[in-house]
Amino acid sequence: MKSMTQPQLAAFLNCAATYPASLEALRNRLLDSNPERARKAAVLLPCLHDGNQWQLLLTRRSEQLRHHTGQISLPGGGREKHDKDFTQTALRETEEETGIPSAAWQTFPQLPPHYTPSGYEVHPVPAIYTAAQPPLLLPDSNEVAEIFYIPLSVVLNPENYAERILHFNGSNLASPTLPYLHYDIWGLTAIILYGLAERYQHHRQYAV
Repeated sequence: MKSMTQPQLAAFLNCAATYPASLEALRNRLLDSNPERARKAAVLLPCLHDGNQWQLLLTRRSEQLRHHTGQISLPGGGREKHDKDFTQTALRETEEETGIPSAAWQTFPQLPPHYTPSGYEVHPVPAIYTAAQPPLLLPDSNEVAEIFYIPLSVVLNPENYAERILHFNGSNLASPTLPYLHYDIWGLTAIILYGLAERYQHHRQYAV
């Protein structure tokens, strides 16, 4: 996959929410039985350029956490009363977890929400790092065990994903996984990333 310029990436992220993502939609139909009672949350899809290629920032959750310990996640968390919207939630939580200031990001329209078996409604917010200097990472050790990067070209290629069968309420759900180095990216994070990859395939068709 040819590396995108920043304007090209921005153009994709600006319209990504308008493209369909079939697997994401199917999963949501199975899980959004009571969306009005779902707990609201947001995550950032943080894209950064390292001088050679675009990358996506991911975290490995601390072993000290009560839930989803050690799993690979996008930075983010629950919406608080003072958050004016889900973009602010995602930026605030990202700053708390990674130390990257909210002002360092250019954000784009939110992707459709994802529903989880644990009762969350999660809103992904695409973003590009625009600060002049590379980010100074200050992970919150109470929540984050590790911060790492994955090439965006890997994320946006559906052929890099595998499939895992998950069980929910007596049903089998086919769920994407994204193996990368020694990391096992699965669950909601992999579903959001696969949805982004699906949307990018549509964008490549329409943007020629």
